[in-house]
Amino acid sequence: MTRSDLPLSLLLAVCLMRQAAGADLAPLVAAGLDRTVVLPGATYLTGVVRADGRPGLTLQWAKLAGPGAVAFSNPAAAATAARFAAVGEYVLQLSAADGKLQAAATVRVTAVAAPPAPHLEPVWSTAYQLSSPFWRKRTKNLIVNWLPHCVGKLCDPATREGSIEDFVLAGRKLAGTPGVVHAGPGFCDWFLYNTAEAMCLALLVDPQGDPEIIAAQNTMRLTLDDWIPKILSAQEPDGYLLTQATLQGRPHWRHVRDHEGYQAGYFIEFAIAHHLLTGGRDRRLLDAAIRLADCWVRNLGPAPKQRWYDGHQGIEFALVRLARHLEGGAGPNNNGAAYLALAKFLLDSRGNGEEYDQTHLPVTRQYAAVGHAVRAVYGYTGMADIAMETGDADYRSAVQSLWSNLVNRQYYVTGGLGSGDTNEGFGQDFSLPNNAYGESCAACGEVFFQHRMQLTWHDAAYADLLEEALYNAVLGSVDLAARNFTYTNPLDSSEPRYPWHQCPCCVGNIPRTLLSLPTWIYTRSSDALYVNLYLGSRVTIDQLGGTPVQVEQSTEYPWCGKVAITLTPAHPATFTLHLRVPKHQSSALYTNHPESSGLSAITINGQPVTPAVARGYALVTREWQAGDIVAFDLPLPVQRVQASENIAATRGRVALRCGPLVYNLESVDQDVEAVLAPNSPLTTEWQSDLLDGVRVIKGRFRDGTPLLAIPNYARLNRGGRSLVWIRDR
Repeated sequence: MTRSDLPLSLLLAVCLMRQAAGADLAPLVAAGLDRTVVLPGATYLTGVVRADGRPGLTLQWAKLAGPGAVAFSNPAAAATAARFAAVGEYVLQLSAADGKLQAAATVRVTAVAAPPAPHLEPVWSTAYQLSSPFWRKRTKNLIVNWLPHCVGKLCDPATREGSIEDFVLAGRKLAGTPGVVHAGPGFCDWFLYNTAEAMCLALLVDPQGDPEIIAAQNTMRLTLDDWIPKILSAQEPDGYLLTQATLQGRPHWRHVRDHEGYQAGYFIEFAIAHHLLTGGRDRRLLDAAIRLADCWVRNLGPAPKQRWYDGHQGIEFALVRLARHLEGGAGPNNNGAAYLALAKFLLDSRGNGEEYDQTHLPVTRQYAAVGHAVRAVYGYTGMADIAMETGDADYRSAVQSLWSNLVNRQYYVTGGLGSGDTNEGFGQDFSLPNNAYGESCAACGEVFFQHRMQLTWHDAAYADLLEEALYNAVLGSVDLAARNFTYTNPLDSSEPRYPWHQCPCCVGNIPRTLLSLPTWIYTRSSDALYVNLYLGSRVTIDQLGGTPVQVEQSTEYPWCGKVAITLTPAHPATFTLHLRVPKHQSSALYTNHPESSGLSAITINGQPVTPAVARGYALVTREWQAGDIVAFDLPLPVQRVQASENIAATRGRVALRCGPLVYNLESVDQDVEAVLAPNSPLTTEWQSDLLDGVRVIKGRFRDGTPLLAIPNYARLNRGGRSLVWIRDR
């Protein structure tokens, strides 16, 4: 490490030490974090220089390398802005001279073009059918086992961790009953909102005659019928909704640590899910969400309103979704622009705080993922929404910088987040120990973030990462029977999953994420459909090429690479089908061998075609007729994954993957510390009697003993120790 590479904290410490010693040394210089800038926007440089305090110190920013000119707002100031004339990689240098003594440091800036316009639109989940054997099992167990378990907990006043009883008590107080007190923690309303939203999503799944699913769904309808009036009774006359505040009689927006916005955001998303479930016929919750959002708009904002932000992000992207939902035809309400403006204001209010909740800098000048991982990725999702909806250049640049830093320096091979230096949060770059936190809610947030990035940039790399997190980090947070879950997801663990947690924030977040499959499978524009996940299912996309289109996928992916997509427009329609070309190589931290990319044997109605590929998608444009079938094969070789040498925990180790699935060794099958020789052959084999049916990876360790690897999502269902990174030397 050279002196110019010193982190700021160490730089300051060295400076103080040498000043105390009376040393006459060159200045210490830090140029700041590597980042991305989206043209024509600027990047905000914050250099730091520490010298001996003698007069005559001079500073100078300059371009060392890059394809175009760089204009600095003030090249002689440590803090300045830079604008770039062309796309490409740049190296900027901050130099400092203290008399004859000089020093310099550099920062790398990647300048990229603005995203395509307009952005894509999400396909929010409506009624759908699953044919995928893989996902039917997982989904059924969530509906039949996990959600009833959560409802049972939340209907039990003894749970004291977010029960329906809090809403009953708040409603009684608002009706004039004295002496009632809050039953659970102040931040517990959202556990119920998440579970209720997950029930709405579960009711969109076609049971296809399964009696257990039908019975569970019927019970869910009764539960929602019981819960909704109780929840609505707890909403204050001005629209505010937080049971603890109502029962304690405390002022609203009292403190950023009370999770007011986080909980309000989850209520808004629950309300939208319920409105979609009922086909717009039941507006009770949606109208309550509008009253809640209007209450926030009336009270928070630029002076003379109140400046405020929540310690836990979440309301920001919920407000954006509410604006989209209303503008998409769920009105009448003309306040969508106000909700979008409030979301941006709440994000813009952050600053002058601490890294833990991402308030250390204005959000548009944050270029590295820091602090609590769930708060961070929820915040970045909200920022991505604002960048997408407004085109704000500073937001675009910050979001791209944060994405690059997160994915290329702080990202687990399973899609998990939260390195472990600060348990729930991010640590230093490349600090990715295998015993780290990896909170389940952070994995859900990773899915949300990558989804917004794909909507903005129309690029399959983001869908690759979404798929990786969904299949490994999120799906692996519940056991196969969906009777237990885990709050943390280390890559080397012997800890079994459990039925509940003292902070059950994940219990509803996991199923609501896993049951939103149509949203993750597709994105669209008026004349294009993007297929982001290959998953046996049937959905209807509204007004594609001017008409509703039923889209049916037939595939056993991820076990098999054959895919057939049948398109049935109500009337012949012209649009472009964008088929994702999976690469699973979107993070610079990991390299797969052998490489695997591309779609093979592509046909339309049995006739071979060779479509163009752009931004990671194969493009097929035609006038589609009812019953047109697009078929192709996805390569699914066994791959060895090598991690960057910058990651200390994975040196001398290798991971295995097949398609989207990362694999584990388990001690119930072998010695997990045995060495896998680099040239040892690896094959796959279907085992129907293992872990509800899995395709395992088989081989031999260097000592000749057999190796058996199982998918990461199926880990720790049989006890013992489970390990992702295998010794290979």
